[in-house]
Amino acid sequence: MMNICICTTNLAMPRKHLHAAALALSLCISGNAWAGPKDAMVDKVWIGESVPGQNSATLELNITTVSAAKLLSVSSAMADKVEIHSVSKHGGKMQAHVVDSLRLPAHRTTAFGSHQFFLIMQGLKKELNIGDRIPVSIVVEYTDKRRQTIATEAGVKKMSLSYKHLISDQVHDHR
Repeated sequence: MMNICICTTNLAMPRKHLHAAALALSLCISGNAWAGPKDAMVDKVWIGESVPGQNSATLELNITTVSAAKLLSVSSAMADKVEIHSVSKHGGKMQAHVVDSLRLPAHRTTAFGSHQFFLIMQGLKKELNIGDRIPVSIVVEYTDKRRQTIATEAGVKKMSLSYKHLISDQVHDHR
């Protein structure tokens, strides 16, 4: 997975700052998209393969924020649009709603693709095959109105018919 990472270091820095520089460098090398100590970090970005004629796909990723922020948009050249969905229970039924933006709390990782939040790529421009790399752009706005654009790639993985990722290590077949 290729992610864009913007890191700067000063090789003549005092010894007390070396640990922070080593952490920043390791985050850059580890395949995460990260720009600075108060910026959001995106990781575990992937999409399930599609079948012929499929028009949409769920984009899965994690966004970790140090400062409170708002997810403004997600886009990809491989889809007409990417919708942010929030799922909640109303009247005993689960309902998904498209939202314009989503609050990202400070010091927390928000997982998209499981339980409450989903990113749906609508109007796929081609079939998604295992091993494809799909460009994704994420725009986050902080409380001071500063915006960060994070460029990353989503790997296309094989789809499975299990709900293994939701609860336990056992595969539950719900056919």
